[in-house]
This record gives sequence, structure tokens and C-alpha cells, in this order.
Amino acid sequence: MTADSEQSVPGTAGDPGPGTATVTGESAGTGATGADGAAAAPGNPEAAEAPDPETAPWSGPTMWVVPALVAALGAVCLWGAFTVEAPPNVTRPGPAAFPGAVGGLLLLVAACLSAVNLRHLRSGAGSGGNGLAWFEGRPVLLILAGLVVHIAVLEYVGWLLSGALLFWVVAYAFGARAHVRDAVVALSMSAAVQVGFSLGLGLSLPGGFLELVL
Repeated sequence: MTADSEQSVPGTAGDPGPGTATVTGESAGTGATGADGAAAAPGNPEAAEAPDPETAPWSGPTMWVVPALVAALGAVCLWGAFTVEAPPNVTRPGPAAFPGAVGGLLLLVAACLSAVNLRHLRSGAGSGGNGLAWFEGRPVLLILAGLVVHIAVLEYVGWLLSGALLFWVVAYAFGARAHVRDAVVALSMSAAVQVGFSLGLGLSLPGGFLELVL
């Protein structure tokens, strides 16, 4: 008996009657999927689960997007650290220490990301596919918009308010919805950064119209 042979339940002799049930091997194999057969069928677009961004690396050319952006930001920070003009009365470590440290760490992160990508290429895990299939652009666009607004209004409203706005936008982009609490935390963080720059580095961040009011 082959896999595709028919199995008949005895009904009437000769011609199978209404009491005969015919089951082929192919249909039996299909029925093994059960209630989830439609979800497990190949070619069904809903069958493939979305990859987990924490475990599935980007593939193809897109896997180098993040390392390139991080390396570019690190290079800009280092360039700013080497070209900043410090007043003669500024004590060590001076204004170049912070952007220099951030730039060095960003370049280190970019090197680590590149090493991970090369390891996946050697193992064949990042050779093809759409690496941006799981990517959600809304949080990134919100943060970029907040950064643009922060830079545009920094000189007019001062760091205290513009920095608080930037912190609040980042929290909102990552899913925070307690607006009053987030505003208080953002304002506190912005004030802490301003005090840290003033007392720790001897630098005054832009005060904006608050300098005239206070």
C-alpha cells in the first residue's frame, strides 16, 4: 500500500456508497496541521513571524547603517572637542573633555557594531533579506524633530526649557504617556545638566529670555 492509496470504510459491496469515507495520503498529511494549518502553510504572508530586533541582526547593506551613523556622530564630537575655543580662565578638564569622551565612546561602539556585523557575515547570517522589515520609524522621526526644534529655539528660550523639551520628546517617543510627570523629570534633568556645566566645567549654557527675567 502506497502513501497515496485510498482507504475505504466498508459500506456496500462493490460501489462505495454514502457510508464510505475516502482518505488519501496527501489529505491525511495536510490534515496533520490541524487548526493551525492555514498559519503553517508555506506562502502565507501571515505565517512568517516578525523578527525580534534584539536577536535578529540587520542583513544586507542595511546592517552598516547604524555603525556608520554612530561613527559619524563620534567623528563630529571629536572634531568639536579639538576645535573648541576655551576661555583662558577655564580650569581643567575644560570644555573639550566632555565631547572628546563622548566621541571616543561613540567610535568604540561603532567598532563593536562593525565587529558583530563581520561575525554574522562570516557565519552567513547577514547575507540577504530585508533587515529593516521590523524597523519602526515613528520614534526616530519624533526624536529627530525634537532635536531640530531644540537647536532652533536654544538661543531664544535657553537651555533650561529647550533641554527639557528635548528630554520630554525622547521620553514620549519611547512610549511614556505620563505627561506631567515626564515634564517635571525633564525639567529636573535639564536643570541638573545646566548646573553641572556651570559648576563642573565653568561653562554657561544659553539662558535665553530667562536671563532677562531672572
